[in-house]
Amino acid sequence: MPGRLAIFDDKTFKDDSKELIKNDMVGVLIPKYNIAPTLPIPALLNNGNYLYTHFGYLPSWAKDKKSMNINARSESIFEKLTFRDSFRYRRCIIPINGFFEWEVEDKQKTPYFVKDSKDDYLAIAGIWDEYFDIDLNMKIVTVALITCDANEKLGKIHHRMPVVLEKKDFSKWLYDENIKEINSLFNIYPSEKLELYEVSSNVNKVLFDESSCIKKVEKIEIGQKTLF
Repeated sequence: MPGRLAIFDDKTFKDDSKELIKNDMVGVLIPKYNIAPTLPIPALLNNGNYLYTHFGYLPSWAKDKKSMNINARSESIFEKLTFRDSFRYRRCIIPINGFFEWEVEDKQKTPYFVKDSKDDYLAIAGIWDEYFDIDLNMKIVTVALITCDANEKLGKIHHRMPVVLEKKDFSKWLYDENIKEINSLFNIYPSEKLELYEVSSNVNKVLFDESSCIKKVEKIEIGQKTLF
């Protein structure tokens, strides 16, 4: 259940989606290395708009922001009233360069960065809706990432992961009306296509947003000392 994201380069995604993007409202991407819920993230909606959205889904009928969800389970998304209409009519693709998960052991939490093994982006399946934000006095687009069971590699530290879409399935995910066909895209991303490694605990700080967030922690192994 990724609660922190990194998106610092969307050029390849834009190239792969050039026939789907009707209005590029993001323009030059602002690199972000530690995106927490409620912060802006780019998403390509199934109306052709590529724009910044609110990380945290709120249905249009929500009374307040207490009902915000950052993830929606693929196994039950069609059954839940909160997500059902958006799953059917308002799907989106959220391009990220990676996400963070924490390994919990003996009450100690160790952050890991999870990314594509080829240093490419991950196209995450998502849903969206418009919510009237009283504080801003305007409608905002809110999104949730769809999750599934983790693959074997990630499963060692967390049991869930985002649903990652292949380029060939972008159009189907956004526009297909056949629910069975859409459900067929809820596949577990193969372990060999993911890389994960430990990163600095600085990522635990919501306000810390530097490229060092995704830098691998190099562990120094202390060998046996010798006098010779």
